Amino acid sequence: MKTPSAFLRQIGPAIIVAAVVLGPGSITTSTKVGAAFGYDMLWLLALLLVLLIGAASLSAWLGATLKRSLCGELCAQLGPWAGWVIGIAFFLIVAGFQSSNNMAVIAGIEPLLGNGEQLPKGLIAAILVAVNALIIFILYQSKNLYKRVENIMKVFVLLMVLAFLVNFVVSKPSIGGALSGLLPDFSPFQNTSQLLIVMGLIGTTYSVAGAFYQGYLVRERGWGPDELRSGFRDSVFGMCVLVGVTSVVMMTAAATFHGTVGPAELGDAGKMSAQLKSAFGGFASYIFCFGFLAGAFSSFLVNAMIGGHVFADGMGLGSSLSSRAALHATTVALVLGMLVGILALTTGFDRTTIIVIAQASTVVGGPAVMAGLLFLGIRQYRFEPQKPPVWMLWTVGFGFLGSVFVATMTSLKLLGVIGA
Repeated sequence: MKTPSAFLRQIGPAIIVAAVVLGPGSITTSTKVGAAFGYDMLWLLALLLVLLIGAASLSAWLGATLKRSLCGELCAQLGPWAGWVIGIAFFLIVAGFQSSNNMAVIAGIEPLLGNGEQLPKGLIAAILVAVNALIIFILYQSKNLYKRVENIMKVFVLLMVLAFLVNFVVSKPSIGGALSGLLPDFSPFQNTSQLLIVMGLIGTTYSVAGAFYQGYLVRERGWGPDELRSGFRDSVFGMCVLVGVTSVVMMTAAATFHGTVGPAELGDAGKMSAQLKSAFGGFASYIFCFGFLAGAFSSFLVNAMIGGHVFADGMGLGSSLSSRAALHATTVALVLGMLVGILALTTGFDRTTIIVIAQASTVVGGPAVMAGLLFLGIRQYRFEPQKPPVWMLWTVGFGFLGSVFVATMTSLKLLGVIGA
């Protein structure tokens, strides 16, 4: 039997995926859902866990068995246009969310340094420039970039788990309520305003980009056909961590906010930290923001890396994480996100526009990414000797339909067909 330390050394790719998904958006939406619905949406997280395991496992299987990268294989089978579509889709997703990641870093720091007031504009700009410059330095100076990122993400995920577990224990959630929440309840889908909150939870938890990128991370780790079991085990563990932390945040919010605080009142980390004031008093903000910032920084780093890496590969410029094209594209994503974030935070620019941009990116990217993954999985099953399990294909198929549904609802929202 493997010791815990030996097991942790063998996992890695899916932890990186979990780190990017467990960002400020996921923490915020799961808090709002818990405040709005209590424990009633836990069944949805259980469903998303199954879909995430299927998508990440299939992507890992393809990454370990294909001779080319995932985009490289799409280009070989369908033509260069397929790689361009996926590469551009990834970059749009990253460009949309990277700016909100910059804003989230400030949102996590402000309650700690601002004494309830907004930080000076010059200080905001200086913090974001320093954070982005540090990340760019790490990208270009790391000889083994994958290993460096894996180790950093393990630390950030551990910090998040510890911080939110403390929140969870202190909030004393109802075990009976949590168990009843595993029974499907579709009533929130009957109300437009409630539906949009739930759609946000689906969009921030079921990360199609993260699942697709699992195949790249497996290749960077050096896993091949002999490590298929390791790839599956890694995918299951990473997705369980992802959904587990999300569930803990949701149940904490359910225990402290449901029935007393509405989701509209939970707009930033300072307000969300109020769930701990009864137990920790003035230290509540520090404890909550500790986990919030860990999520922000982890998503901050890996989100840009994913976009730059897949964009470069989709354009046919190099499939390695450490290729100059991938590093340059990642840097562009970081700088663009930083500039838009600074603009939004220092000029009074409507911050909701940033959220709209991020939502719009999922409309373009989500279905295209899932369609590419499903195509590769079906082709592997039909024509190659190392066939992925059928259940993986079914879960990815359902995930594709779900991504189309989310994209459709988001489009209707952006077009004003359904209300905010």
